[in-house]
Amino acid sequence: MTDPAPKLAPGVKLRKDAKRGTVLLGPERILELDDIAQAIVAEFDGKRRVSEIAAALAKEYDANADDIRTDIENLLKDLTQKGYVKP
Repeated sequence: MTDPAPKLAPGVKLRKDAKRGTVLLGPERILELDDIAQAIVAEFDGKRRVSEIAAALAKEYDANADDIRTDIENLLKDLTQKGYVKP
């Protein structure tokens, strides 16, 4: 995968829901996010590249940047296919 600068697709919002936790809201759909996915998606601003996001999260969580990058790429692929994110 190249090094995209992902952002939420038009009409998609990241929100905290009292019952479901953190979710992605899209037109006529909702996707519940676990803590890891929420931390990643919160960084999707359309400006920073995956490599930059991985480095920042690795520093914040004292984790391996390559492992985090793999997690980001897998989540990005899934959310892009579902129409929640634009790479």
